[in-house]
Amino acid sequence: MAITLGPPVLRASYRVFSVYETPVTKDGVAVRPVYTLEHPDWCNVIAITNDDRVVFVRQLRFGTREMSLELPGGMIDPGEDPAAASLRELREETGWEAPRAELLVVTHPNPAFQKNKLCSFVARGARLAGPPKFDEHEECETVLAPLADVPRMLDEGDIVHALDHMALSTFLRRR
Repeated sequence: MAITLGPPVLRASYRVFSVYETPVTKDGVAVRPVYTLEHPDWCNVIAITNDDRVVFVRQLRFGTREMSLELPGGMIDPGEDPAAASLRELREETGWEAPRAELLVVTHPNPAFQKNKLCSFVARGARLAGPPKFDEHEECETVLAPLADVPRMLDEGDIVHALDHMALSTFLRRR
């Protein structure tokens, strides 16, 4: 059995993603096309203060129409260093900053129909630097939680964003 993908054809493009239709053949016979989303790469950051608290944001998520407790993060701009992007997102969403971000893990959020990567970072020594600088569709509440409480927060469903679950679980496993 040999599955072959033809060239993707752009069907729609929006600010944060594009939709592509790709022809598929199986053993030389055309089958239904597949649709994929192309996003910029993303980042998130586990920012830890000197007194072992993690900097989170609580924000409205349009997909679920609910508030969500999450790690700061977002899109990596074209040509932007992923570590710098994670520190930029931390500063924009929370007003906190850290001297540097260390790569924790790189994953594919959903390789079934997305091409992008998620770069997860850890930033130690986070400190409040000033007010946040939200994007036009963004308004976040900064939440500081003791690092020791994070396993319980994951287990009890306080944190439900799958990408943050993965980053935090990886961090906790590797400590």
